[in-house]
Parts: sequence; C-alpha cells; structure tokens
Amino acid sequence: MVVSLFTSRVVLHTLGEQDFGTYNIVGGVVVMFTFISSAMATGTQRHLSYELGKSEGNVPVIFSACVNIHVCLAFVILILAETIGLWFVNVKMNLPLDRMDVINWIYQFSILSCMVSIIQVPFTAAILSHERMSFYAYLSIYDVLMKLGILYILMTLLVDKLLLYAILLLVVQITTFTIYIIYCRVKLNDIKYVRIRDTKLYRKLLSFSGWALFGSFANVGYQQGVNIIVNLFFGVALNAAVGIANQINSAVMQFVTGFQQALNPQLVQAEAAKDRTRQMDLIFKSSKFSFLIMVCITYPLLVNLDYILRLWLGNYPTYTNDICLFIMLGALLETISGPLWVTIFATGKIKIYQIIISAILLLNLPLSYIGGKLGMPPHGMYLIRIAIFIIALVVRLNFLSRYIKLNNKLFLKYVILPLFIIFVVLSGIYITVQFFQMQANSFMQFVYQTMIHLVIVLICIMGIGLTHGERIFVVTKVKNLIKSKWN
Repeated sequence: MVVSLFTSRVVLHTLGEQDFGTYNIVGGVVVMFTFISSAMATGTQRHLSYELGKSEGNVPVIFSACVNIHVCLAFVILILAETIGLWFVNVKMNLPLDRMDVINWIYQFSILSCMVSIIQVPFTAAILSHERMSFYAYLSIYDVLMKLGILYILMTLLVDKLLLYAILLLVVQITTFTIYIIYCRVKLNDIKYVRIRDTKLYRKLLSFSGWALFGSFANVGYQQGVNIIVNLFFGVALNAAVGIANQINSAVMQFVTGFQQALNPQLVQAEAAKDRTRQMDLIFKSSKFSFLIMVCITYPLLVNLDYILRLWLGNYPTYTNDICLFIMLGALLETISGPLWVTIFATGKIKIYQIIISAILLLNLPLSYIGGKLGMPPHGMYLIRIAIFIIALVVRLNFLSRYIKLNNKLFLKYVILPLFIIFVVLSGIYITVQFFQMQANSFMQFVYQTMIHLVIVLICIMGIGLTHGERIFVVTKVKNLIKSKWN
C-alpha cells in the first residue's frame, strides 16, 4: 500500500495533472470492454473451485475450456476497442487536441495490455482456486518492484513520459502473465491444457458467464461510466482527482481483497459439498471481518486525509478529498456484499439475480448524468453510488434467504447492527475532528493522531464488533503469537 501511494505521487508529478488524468480516462475506455472478461473470470473461478470441492472433479477439462474461451474473448474485445472505442476516444471525449497522436498510441498499448490480462484470467483463477496465496502475495511484491522500476525510468529518460508510461505498463503485464503460466505448469499438476471439443461444456460455461455478463457490465458502468460522465461535465483535471482517489482506495482494498480471495474458494467448495453450517459461518464472519479490516485502514486515513494528500502529493486536484471520502465509504459497504454475491454465484442460480442487481447498479449512470445537468458537484455522483450500494446489499440478502435459507434476522443482528454502531460512533468522532479542525498539521502530529484513532477503532471492534467467542479467539491468537515470538 505504501509503495502504491508513493508511486501514484511520483507518477502524478512526473506526468503532470493533465497527462495523468488523460491516461486514467483513456485507459478507462478500454476497461469498459472488459466487462465480458470480468464475467468469464467470475465463472472460471467458480467452476474451478466447484470442481475442486467435488469428490470427483475434472479440473483439466474445465481449465482448458476456459482458456479457449478467454482467447476468443480477447479477440472480440480487440474488435470492439478498435471500432466503437476508437471512435469514442477520437470523437466524443473531452481530451487535449494537441495530444491526440500520443493519446491514440496510449490507447493501442492499453488494448494490448487488456488482451493479455484477459488471457491470464484462467491462470489466476487456477492459483486462487488452489488457495496458493503465498505465490499470489509474492507476485504482488514483484508487481510493486516493477512499478518502482517504471518510476525510475520515467524520471531519468527525456522522452514523452505519458507514452513511455503506457509502454512500460504493458511490459509489466506481459511479464506477469509469463510468470503465471510458468507457475501453473510447474506447481499445479491438474492445471494442464488438453483438447476440448465438448460443445455441451462450452454451452454450460458460456450460459453461466452470459448471465454474469450483466453484473460485469453494471460494474464497469458505475465505475468507468461515472468517470466518463465526470469527464463530460468537468474535464480531465477532475479525472485526475478521481484517479488519485481510486488509487488510494485500491491500495487500501488490497487488505480486504487478499482476505476475501482466500475465503472465496472455501465458500464455493462449501456450496459444492452442501455444508450449510460451514457456509453460514463463513458468510457471517467474512462479511463482518472484511468490514472491520477495511475500517481499521480507512478511518485513520480519512480523519487526516487532507494532510495525507498534501504530504503525499503536495498540491492536489480540487475535489480529491471529497471524492476519496465517498469512494472509500462506498468500498466499506461493498466489503460486506463480497461474500454474499460469491455465495450466490456458487449456487449457479444467477439469472434473475443478475438481471435485478445489474439494473440497480446501472442506475448510477442516469442518476449521475441528471445530477451533472442539475449542477451537482462531482463528489455528489459518488454519494449516489453509496445509496445504490445499500439497495444492492438488501437485494443480495433477499436472494440468499431464498437460495440457501440464510437467516436475514441473524445476519442483521450479528453483522449489520454491530457494524452500523461502529460506523455511527466513528462518524461522530470524524465530524467532531473536522468541525473543530483538529487534523494533523505536522508529521509527528499525524503519527500521534493515527495511533490514537487506531486505538479507538480497535476498542470499537473489540467492544462492539466482535462476539464474546470471537473476542476470546482473537485474544488467544495474539497471546500465542507473542509467546511464539518471545520463545
């Protein structure tokens, strides 16, 4: 997280506000086409985990069929990006006219990077399904080191830095993909490519992913779609603010993402084995702990966000503070929903769910556009997103109550209620700090206040967020850890 924040600072200052915003919005156009790949990624992970959870699964066949499908998808997205996407970038977007030659080159490199990431999906899914989290962590460290190398090159070479940045990111993507292939070939015996001509299997995989397509399209809609609406009303300078906020959020979300990725295969395998007791326990604890992990990181950051942005970036784009606040609040809500939609996908009953949830999430687009027309500030569009996330959470709970008989009253009692109380308490402290302007003005004040606020969060978690049994479990683990270190 620290390196991600550091690299964002240097990239912003090296590229400049305009080029940084330009890269974020142009790359976002390519990302819009990856909703097809996102649907397939979800389906691939689900089917591989499900096969591993069965007593007699056929993992090589599922893996090979998924590889074939993803290669075809990569070329479909190439066609879409080189036609509709290219027209949109050159005709409709609010971009600097004197940089259009470079922008078009950046767009091409973004397309290639996108294609590589799509073909990589089955290999990533295979590693996560086998719960090889140590390798996944090591590869994250490799990614960080490569990004530091990119910074060094950007600062030393006297070339067009925006174009060079796009080329180097493509190189990192290709090398990462190569490492994934080598690892799967050497370490995972059941991950091997075999010829598949079973049309029924392809129809089964594509049918599941076809309905997952609705959700992926909606995800791209409320993420990249709103960014484009911000561009239409406020220009690339505000896209730079959004890009900074998203990078902070992505860095923080790594903690929760790693936690949930370790649990997702277990959620799917519990469904494959029809072990409802273990499944319910995993849903309750993963939803709660995901939120608590996220709040431990976000709350100390949000309290002194203005100081952190000044320390990190110096002068930062207008509205960065407010946009970052609302994006991270929305992310807090989505951490609760993560285990819920993974379990829904594990059941395989996603047709009606995807239609309804996609329609709800896509409301972000018309509501944000109307807000822009009415003069709403850019951070208001992310407040709309929070309201829609709350509705989506309620809908997911209702689907789980139908599919696996999830007890919503118990979920509200043991998950939502304690988390809501913690949110109210911390919000009261946050408002007090902002109202009386008690934020840090120096690095030592920042360190001191961060420690105090972290202690406050931990007290709230232990006193409100955890049950008696969970508190005993945590205290015992900490004691054992301390004893092992001393011994």
